[in-house]
Amino acid sequence: MKTGRKSWLVRKTALSLVVISGLALAVFSCKKDEDDGVITSDEMAEAVSQSFSSEGGGLVVQTNAALSVVSLANSQRMAGGRLSDQCGLPYEKTRTSANADTATYYTWSYGITWNWTLTCTDTIPIQYDFKAAGRALYDFPRMTSDDSVNNKIVVTGLSADSTFYTASQTYIRTGTQQAKFGKMHKFTSTVTVTSTNMKVNKTTLKIVSGTAKVNIKGESSGGKTFTLSGTLTFSGNDAASLVMNDTKYTVSWIR
Repeated sequence: MKTGRKSWLVRKTALSLVVISGLALAVFSCKKDEDDGVITSDEMAEAVSQSFSSEGGGLVVQTNAALSVVSLANSQRMAGGRLSDQCGLPYEKTRTSANADTATYYTWSYGITWNWTLTCTDTIPIQYDFKAAGRALYDFPRMTSDDSVNNKIVVTGLSADSTFYTASQTYIRTGTQQAKFGKMHKFTSTVTVTSTNMKVNKTTLKIVSGTAKVNIKGESSGGKTFTLSGTLTFSGNDAASLVMNDTKYTVSWIR
């Protein structure tokens, strides 16, 4: 009888340890999986990357729209027109785009207005000054966003002996994002991209080289603030490399 009782006590103790270990593991797992609400570098990098998206009314489509104006004026000059006739005159153009192709998970809508003037010195064209402003929304596979966009673009290299156009710009995108990966955080952010040496091919109007300083700051839906800076280098193939928090990301505006 004593032996049986001792065996039962051993089994009871062993079972208790298993239960306790299981509870401890469950508590540990809950703590491990608990979301602290902190926006990750990957989420910030995604918001920055999509700020360049052509579909989302990003920096690239804005740059291309401005350079299209410059290119058209140069074509008219080569056809016998005088570019100096535009000196100091205000111009405005609005561009809209929308797509609701849910099958590809790429949906967007934007409306952006450009205002510009040509600055001249003694009737010699020096630079175009553009201001762009509007609203841009997108729903992409990794993130959704609803933003206001503002951009100041200065284009030089207008003379015939200049190989490239040079665009300097300060692009600001402010809005709300919802990540579709990781912890799927929702947050508000302001993305600022500043570039002074962006080279653009005069024929294709594609960005071929240059660098930009990138900054993102904002706040998660849980009240956690964040800020992160990085450097973007244009590689000339409709893409660029973005380095943020010692991590390199590839930014591409052609799907």
